[in-house]
Amino acid sequence: MPHEHLVFHNPPSATPAEVRAALGRGDLSGALNAMAGTALYGDGDWKELQELYLHLLTHDDHQVSALGATCRGHTARVYRQLDEGRVVAALHRARSIPHLSGTADNALGDIEVFLHPRRARWRGRLWRAMRSWTWI
Repeated sequence: MPHEHLVFHNPPSATPAEVRAALGRGDLSGALNAMAGTALYGDGDWKELQELYLHLLTHDDHQVSALGATCRGHTARVYRQLDEGRVVAALHRARSIPHLSGTADNALGDIEVFLHPRRARWRGRLWRAMRSWTWI
């Protein structure tokens, strides 16, 4: 079996309209690239992206819904603002879906780190302090 070398690349900046268009024509690869492109660069409106990713969190395709959760964390990092109540509630619901549980947890962690850095630092310190007691 030959070994295939994959090369990582950041997708180009994209718009929510490009994500919708790619999904509409069934271009999964293009949709996934456009989703990452909308979240990574901060070129758009955070509210529009928030609505897009909240909608895609319930998409039928597992890759699209999982990337929708991941992009929530990227959006928190890039824009430093969210409608936190709605997004966190949606991600908490998504944690009960097997293929979304890990990415939803990661997105929740990113939201805490980027929107509440002091709270995240204290939580990390507490976890490190308590970790040594788990061996007893």
